[in-house]
Amino acid sequence: MTFSLLVGLKNNLVYTQYFYTQTRLLYPNIELVFVSFNSTDGTHQWLDSLQDKRVRYYYEERDRTLSDTYNKCIELATSDYVVFAHNDMVLAPGFIEQLTALQTDEQVLFYTTVEPPIFADDPRPGKIVRDFGADVAMFQRDAFFQFAQAEQQRNEQASQTAVTTSKGIFFLSASRNLLLDIGGLDPLFNPMFCEDDDLLLRFGLKGVEMVVGLNVLCYHFVSKTSRFSEEYVNRTRQIELQSNRNFVRKWGFRNSDHSKHKYDIGLILTNGTVAALWELEPWVSTIYTDLDPAAYILEEQPTTAVDLTKKIKPLTAERNSGVLVSIDAGKAPLDQITFLSEIIYNRINKPKSALKKFWYRLFPAFTWRGYRIRIIDPTTHETRLIHKKLTYA
Repeated sequence: MTFSLLVGLKNNLVYTQYFYTQTRLLYPNIELVFVSFNSTDGTHQWLDSLQDKRVRYYYEERDRTLSDTYNKCIELATSDYVVFAHNDMVLAPGFIEQLTALQTDEQVLFYTTVEPPIFADDPRPGKIVRDFGADVAMFQRDAFFQFAQAEQQRNEQASQTAVTTSKGIFFLSASRNLLLDIGGLDPLFNPMFCEDDDLLLRFGLKGVEMVVGLNVLCYHFVSKTSRFSEEYVNRTRQIELQSNRNFVRKWGFRNSDHSKHKYDIGLILTNGTVAALWELEPWVSTIYTDLDPAAYILEEQPTTAVDLTKKIKPLTAERNSGVLVSIDAGKAPLDQITFLSEIIYNRINKPKSALKKFWYRLFPAFTWRGYRIRIIDPTTHETRLIHKKLTYA
């Protein structure tokens, strides 16, 4: 069983060098895969200077998405399994050995990160808040190693080195063939955010078991490559909003929604405005409207790879959607669109009496909060989104 550590780089050369040095002290022969798009701090020159046969790397002088970065890593890797890592990490002794004891082709394994209390109020499976330094200069490596050893011994004594989970995060290890099969990460999320939610959702739909490795430990300085970058500080809200909208465009629901079903929804929109389109467009597959969408498309198309000129159609266009929803933008509460998928699901699947079943067959259309909904084909399409072609450039 072999592993490759995949590391996307974007500047922060000090952290990359520290990650490399510390990893090589523990694992001189493990394959390291580095990919950098448009680093400007000497990262590319440093990669060229490495005299290490167990390093594979690639760089370009242009910006790409985080998905492109790790998809290129997957393509370059030669091991059976790949580990998504960051360069602002330090592996604990036993990291690879503990992975080896747990990893199988049929599961995705999330390793445990120990982090300083920067996002202490954001708990998740496989996260321990303990301060061993907020940066490389302040890092208490020996103290962290001692803590990791004690944590591993405690878990061994309790016979609990892994727990199953329905929630995960980017810090994962998986079969390279599995990632190639589903097409890796989706560059729809540009430049970042939501690509991990999308990937984990696809894993779940594929039926892959997800497990947290409690003894697979590393220290994480917390996103020195993104959250504290100038780009993040200046554009964080815009980037996150853009990625969340693209997630909804792809899936038809938010990742936090209870009901996760994608219907082929065609929205018949009258008395529309650009503001109404902005509110409604991501939540449906097609829009039929009497509004000229040119102004909206001009503004919104640069934020998405979805072709809005094909998605937004004239009111007179042929309608072949599985579910047709009619609203008057001047009367219906537009924000209720966020509940539409759940309302459709409940209408189809909620237990009902024989009389109601007969009534629904007789009158397939119904009105909910100003939305006139007609279910023609109740088929859901989320499983069609599991697989995609692996792309990285």
